Amino acid sequence: LIERQVEFIRRLVDDLLDVTRISAGKIQLELQPTDLRDVIARAVDSTRPLIAQRRHTLEQNILAAPIVVAADAGRLEQVFVNLLNNAAKYTPEGGRIEVRASMGQTEALVHVMDDGVGIPKEMQSNIFELFTQVAASLSRADGGLGIGLSLVKNLVELHGGSVQVRSEGPGRGSEFIVRLPLAQPRQDPPATGT
Repeated sequence: LIERQVEFIRRLVDDLLDVTRISAGKIQLELQPTDLRDVIARAVDSTRPLIAQRRHTLEQNILAAPIVVAADAGRLEQVFVNLLNNAAKYTPEGGRIEVRASMGQTEALVHVMDDGVGIPKEMQSNIFELFTQVAASLSRADGGLGIGLSLVKNLVELHGGSVQVRSEGPGRGSEFIVRLPLAQPRQDPPATGT
């Protein structure tokens, strides 16, 4: 119990320091061509103990082809760890979480969905603001302080992307959609004529 609490406090302090550094313009990303599938796999591995502890089912629908973005892999992993941790924490035990990754012509899309507590419509427009919390039913130790989603938004935007939330309201689950520019726009094979 003490180890878990110490780890929780360490993560909170790290996240708060990162938000402060981003606000001050002091975070420099080390962008490299990165396969988003690898980043998601590491984030899933990091969050698997919490998902297992809460007896959730995790489904992954990840495009088989490489999804290459210009990214700081460690920072991008932090984004998906935060989203997956939130899905696990805000979903009642035995719930369902899904991660879906695909790509369009110019952007990669990652959806993190759950069948958890949901987000009231009136909260969705400011859910990414620092210290915003939705689920008052969770203790602070379980629910955090409202730092993680602000960090997610800032890190995604530093990568030239965007994040949005969808929820049909309380008890109806949530979906977070991360959009990131592809390192190179997708090239469809040229049409062949006969």
